[in-house]
Amino acid sequence: MINLETLQNNPYKIIELLALTCGALLPFSFAPYDYFWLQFPLIAFIFIACLGQKPSVAFLRGYLFGLGWFTHGIYWLFYSLHFHGGMPEPVAVITILLLAAYMSLFPALSFYLSNRLITTSSFKMLVIIYPVGWMLFDWFRGYFLTGFPWVQIGVAHIDTYLTGFGPVIGGLGIGLVVTIVSGLLSASLYKSNLKITVPAIVFIYLTGYLLSFISWTEAVDKPIKVSMIQGNIPQSEKWKSESYRPTLKMYRELTQQHWASDLIIWPETAVPGFRSRIPYYLEGLQKEAQANDTDVILGLFVRNDKTQRYYNSMITLDGQQYLKRHLVPLGEYFPLRPLLGFFAQWVNIPMSDIDSGDDVQPLIEVAGQKIGLSICFEDAFDRSVLLDLPEATLLVNVSNDAWFEDSSQPWQHHQIARMRALETGRVLLRVTNTGVSSVIDRDGRVLNILEQFKREVLTADVQAYKGSTPYVIWANYLLVISGLLVFFIFYKKSKQENK
Repeated sequence: MINLETLQNNPYKIIELLALTCGALLPFSFAPYDYFWLQFPLIAFIFIACLGQKPSVAFLRGYLFGLGWFTHGIYWLFYSLHFHGGMPEPVAVITILLLAAYMSLFPALSFYLSNRLITTSSFKMLVIIYPVGWMLFDWFRGYFLTGFPWVQIGVAHIDTYLTGFGPVIGGLGIGLVVTIVSGLLSASLYKSNLKITVPAIVFIYLTGYLLSFISWTEAVDKPIKVSMIQGNIPQSEKWKSESYRPTLKMYRELTQQHWASDLIIWPETAVPGFRSRIPYYLEGLQKEAQANDTDVILGLFVRNDKTQRYYNSMITLDGQQYLKRHLVPLGEYFPLRPLLGFFAQWVNIPMSDIDSGDDVQPLIEVAGQKIGLSICFEDAFDRSVLLDLPEATLLVNVSNDAWFEDSSQPWQHHQIARMRALETGRVLLRVTNTGVSSVIDRDGRVLNILEQFKREVLTADVQAYKGSTPYVIWANYLLVISGLLVFFIFYKKSKQENK
């Protein structure tokens, strides 16, 4: 039995410092670093550090682990808040730390409630209770106060044998599997458990490997030729008045060079303004598109004439549109305005107070295919992508990650998009302003990719798919309901034993 009591009583708080350090190392498991294997020892450590401790101690250690995890995981917000939003450096740093401190509550509460409500063997705590608690609170993190499900651990395993679980239980489920494996590794430190833990880990990976051979969806129609424009407009130049006409000219010219394609896609807010300002520009493009039998999807802002409110949107030249459902806090709206409205005086982000579109919107249909569209970080929300399935035969995510320069954010975002493709069994086209733009196959593999910070057009033959993966059918409901049931059973049993 491992005894942490000596270290716990150490006045230098070694375990607490290690918890913070291990959490800070966790983001190295994600793109662009891709040291996915780091998750196992880091998560195993925090499991052991919380095992058998008072709920308050488990909360503190889980909180410090989360503080390191999220502060490093979302540091890139500094680029958008300070360099492009004009927020003073100290205020930007405090904002990021406050957000990380809030997000850290979720892993902290998972350990606190596990230790407070459940009394069972060390093995079951490590392999069942802690993984299930982690999964439930990571799911809740994606919902509470609209949610922010960034750097969920399952996403980091998009290139491992665990990907076979993706179409069945999604990225959240892969994260559950990762924590179970981490729990088994930590339980392996007790030699008596090796006969169970080693075969269990082998079984998990073998199952994931075998599941990867199943084709859950099937091709529909012939491949279509798609051209994706990466305009590469620096964020510092994008909203300047002198850049407006050259931007329109550039996108028109690059579009005209690819009329042989069935579909041409521009990135999020490729037009840095409103649809109402460029009716003749759009009319001219539409005539050319009709003459060449090509569809175009482009990003700009549209206005509701009744409410006089604006929307971040993607439109087609024949009048179809998609209005962004999930807005970026502090970037597109101010959450909890009575409490956080004062931040408006510190940040100067164009179009930072707009409205969101309805959850249920008609799918855009282009090139004979129904498109499941997401704008910016909407694809981080699995539930938002699932709203368009199984009707959508092709997924498209458009984004402007120029806000975050050459930080890790564009690669983290790209990795998330790969997980959405895997979960749904659909090809996902990722069209961005400065990168990372790519064609992602239905199994999450990258088929084609453009170099960041270069003005290029990616043209590829893209296959549409139909049908539903198991995950499309039951989403996260299977995991969450099962997890709650497991917690309830162990709680009732603990309560009876403690009588």
